[in-house]
Amino acid sequence: MTKDMPLGRQTPSPETYAPSVLYPISRGESRPGMHGFDLWRAYELSWLDGKGKPEAAVLQLVYPLASRNIVESKSLKLYLHGIANTIFAEREELLGTIRGDLEAILAAPWVHVSLLADRQGPPPDWVHDLPGVCIDGLDIGEFPDRPEPGILTVQEDRKTESLHSHLLKTYCPITGQPDWASVLVEYRGKGIDRASLLRYLCSYRSHRGFSEECCERIFKDIDEACSPEALAVSCFYTRRGGIDINPVRSSYEKSPEESARYRLLRQ
Repeated sequence: MTKDMPLGRQTPSPETYAPSVLYPISRGESRPGMHGFDLWRAYELSWLDGKGKPEAAVLQLVYPLASRNIVESKSLKLYLHGIANTIFAEREELLGTIRGDLEAILAAPWVHVSLLADRQGPPPDWVHDLPGVCIDGLDIGEFPDRPEPGILTVQEDRKTESLHSHLLKTYCPITGQPDWASVLVEYRGKGIDRASLLRYLCSYRSHRGFSEECCERIFKDIDEACSPEALAVSCFYTRRGGIDINPVRSSYEKSPEESARYRLLRQ
């Protein structure tokens, strides 16, 4: 399947609208008991209005974990480049076209698309700190060179808290390029030892995986090792190719609007 993937290959950029360049990647097996969605922001969206004048905005799209596929990021970038030379008389036509093309390749029950940083609307209040406690200042000593959920430990006291770290680093499995992210862990249950959580997250520094896969693995490892009553893991990846990817995985239904409030300084 990956031999036809545009990622990691020299691929000509379309000069006109070309939905055929969108490339789906299968999510694989089902994930019982896991909820979530993927929130993407594309900062290089442009198009032509009804008079042929260029317009520009930031595109936000959200689609659920229930989709059969994810969209490969470079193919989305190429697709948007083709849209830059395409006339759309109204913004609704632009959004409807993007939504329809994504629904076709994602096989999703729903896809939400919207425009941010649009000159016709108020500027969004974007940059927010993540909630809860940042654990990056903890002294953790050495950490494994690969993810090991066995190093995660809990305490007997019961907590409801939010912990976050800005130190996640992984590698794209196709290009080998580094990806950087902040991670938010929200849970209820026995208190997770903060140093063990930071040690675990730092162990991803040589790990290869797509951002969605890494978020799911972090969620599953914490869920299995710490047995929380409720758990949500959100990964806020810095942008690459003009796109940031923000997967969210949880043990309960979580609102995309809540996660969309967070755009970090590094993004």
